[in-house]
Amino acid sequence: MNINPLYALPNFFTAGSIFFGIVSIMLASNSLFEQAAWLIVASMIFDGLDGRVARLTNTQSKFGVEFDSLADIVAFGVAPAMLVYYYLPTTGANYGLEGIYGLYRVFVCALFVIFGAIRLARFNITTSNTEPNTFIGLPIPSAAVIVVLWILVDLRYNLLAPHYGYVLLVIAFVVSILMVSNIRYPSFKKITWNLKVFVIMLIAIAAIISSKFYVEVLCALMSAYVLYGIIRWCFLLGKMMIKRV
Repeated sequence: MNINPLYALPNFFTAGSIFFGIVSIMLASNSLFEQAAWLIVASMIFDGLDGRVARLTNTQSKFGVEFDSLADIVAFGVAPAMLVYYYLPTTGANYGLEGIYGLYRVFVCALFVIFGAIRLARFNITTSNTEPNTFIGLPIPSAAVIVVLWILVDLRYNLLAPHYGYVLLVIAFVVSILMVSNIRYPSFKKITWNLKVFVIMLIAIAAIISSKFYVEVLCALMSAYVLYGIIRWCFLLGKMMIKRV
């Protein structure tokens, strides 16, 4: 039986996503929060590449789908949850917030992983072989990155100290709920990658990276993406209620 060696290529990117997630947890446990945060962003890049590489090389497989889901729960579930868990004591432990605050921290971080796993399981059983136009519930990579970007913003401006560690917990809790909600979010996986789109994307990425405020810009864009789904859902709900009246 001949096995196409190209099947290993997309799985390499998936494995890379897991590797970055594991190293991120190790760095977070040693209080290297900025490096840990950027490794989760790197995991998101690798996660986006594995599927595209599989489609370009025609090496999609059931194994690849399952491997990708396992990678996602590590890189975008466990890694960001542990980043939040290790990060918050530095902003709250010295201000008398350990008691009930510590319980909230454990609960929210655990919930983030559990709901992320539910989100992935639901996606796997409800999605056909073709990529959806919209996601039902916030995708777990988006949930992870929005938490990571807010931590990066806080590292720049120290927004959470001395008494606002709860803010990050609220953000993590809200995106956890959004992952298992029925709120729809647009999918960009069906973008036709012609030369024009590719050039525009390169210019946009270069402009953001070259900016002094690239963290703030990325955080604003991801926050807008999260809020878009909520606002759209509220608008549709209000429209339905008006029709019933």
